[in-house]
Amino acid sequence: MYILGSYVLYFLICLYCWILNLYLLWISISAFVVVLVIKSKLKNLKIYVMIPILAFISVSLYYAEGIPDEVKVEKIYYNRLLVSSGVRLYWLEEQISTVEAGDRLMGDFLYGGSGNTEQGVICTLKGSNYKIYTDSIGRFRAFKNRIMDLLIMRYGEHYGGLMGSLVLGNQKFMNEERAQNMGDLGIMHILSISGFHFSLLEGALMKLRMKKIAPLVLIVYGVFLDSIPGYRTIISLIYRMFGKIIKKDTNALTGIFVGMFLQAFFMPYYIFKQGYLLTYLSSLGILIFYPHFLRYLKILPGVIRDSIALTCSALFLSFPVILSFSPDFSMGVFIGNFILVPLYSIITYISFLGVLASGIPVLQTVLYPFIDSFFLLSFYVGRFFSAYNSSVNLEHLSLQYVPWILTVYLLHRYHKKRMVFMVMIFALCLSLPLGTSVSVYSNYGKPYIRVIHNFRKYDMMDYRVAEKGFIPLRGEVSLKLGRKTVLIKPHLIKKGVPSILVNGKALSLSDELPYYRGVQKHHHILFWRDLVYKVH
Repeated sequence: MYILGSYVLYFLICLYCWILNLYLLWISISAFVVVLVIKSKLKNLKIYVMIPILAFISVSLYYAEGIPDEVKVEKIYYNRLLVSSGVRLYWLEEQISTVEAGDRLMGDFLYGGSGNTEQGVICTLKGSNYKIYTDSIGRFRAFKNRIMDLLIMRYGEHYGGLMGSLVLGNQKFMNEERAQNMGDLGIMHILSISGFHFSLLEGALMKLRMKKIAPLVLIVYGVFLDSIPGYRTIISLIYRMFGKIIKKDTNALTGIFVGMFLQAFFMPYYIFKQGYLLTYLSSLGILIFYPHFLRYLKILPGVIRDSIALTCSALFLSFPVILSFSPDFSMGVFIGNFILVPLYSIITYISFLGVLASGIPVLQTVLYPFIDSFFLLSFYVGRFFSAYNSSVNLEHLSLQYVPWILTVYLLHRYHKKRMVFMVMIFALCLSLPLGTSVSVYSNYGKPYIRVIHNFRKYDMMDYRVAEKGFIPLRGEVSLKLGRKTVLIKPHLIKKGVPSILVNGKALSLSDELPYYRGVQKHHHILFWRDLVYKVH
């Protein structure tokens, strides 16, 4: 199964290089792989030679189709639509006010301009003579919106919004303070449909002695949600059922590798999606490393050991991906997983019951006291622990993750357990946000300011583009940090860098930041006593 894992990893690397035209990188990695295979005297060199061809076929198939005859609406923007034909994405210039996400458009489509290679958008379309309709699967998925409206009407925006997030994956009505508290504790993944929800649903079906129909229920639920984890679950179930038909034992690890390959082959741009990377890497981490963490944590009590082992194994492979999207890591993730994850497991079960009972007033009356009690309890517990939460900035670790891991592995390999502990403590100490600092980041070309004072963090962004968790800069923001006063003034233009004054003196900063695909730090200023140090 690990040989299969190496095939899939090499396929993903080839796919990445083909999509971004990184041919020199592909040649270097392929030469290293060939040398490694030959030295290992493996007989599967032919398979490694075939893998780049499969990657090329995958990308070619994605761009093979010309102008489609009909498209499906994926997202609606102010002046254009993101539409799809099969797995392919297109921009559609015209804004049609009567369409909804999930609708299908038939019409006369013409080439209207280039797309966006990095996002997998093939080209921009122009269309006319539209005919709008919805197919059976579209109507099935659109049923989510009606369920969501019913939940809000029956249980209110706070409770109904949480139910919709946990069961339907709709975070539109999610309470902002609850989401912020969960983000501070590093457990926001609970609010997005993931393997966590499918495992809970499968466990409930098993306890209700509905083992025979459990695969069918999970497959229907996965199609209903139309999400990456949902399709991962569908592939795993089909793989397991196929193994039973041919009377061969299936392996969970092999199933995950098969799912990774199939989703990436038919939808190559999935490899750039955070959801794809996290759902597979977290699952792989749990399957591979969970027993090892349990063994090394045997001195701890059983419940604590299981929780910490599960958290650490899930983070082991997914941690670099998490850091690449945000270098900020919440130390409350262990508290959150130990206390709030079990609590939200109960709440998820109650949410499933709440959705099923939403049209039955008698069951709603019976269920409501449980909803009221557990939902409020989780809210105030989250608020309590998030007040003690401290975040660390692990930028240095995100850039040098491989050397750190290799160092820890070699020390462990040669039984230097004390040194392993000391290295891990040293890596953490480098990230401790002691003192005061101001950083200016480019978030896809949009600047945001992060101020850290001891263990408290303040993230600010222009109110016109502010995302969840950010303090919107609608006007001047003044922060009293020890003996210093930091004043942030918003820029007049949307992508202009705000002015930052420390005790009345303006810092020398760029007026605008260059576009960067992701998050990149451009300025970092440290305060020590009465001095200000501009690091970069």
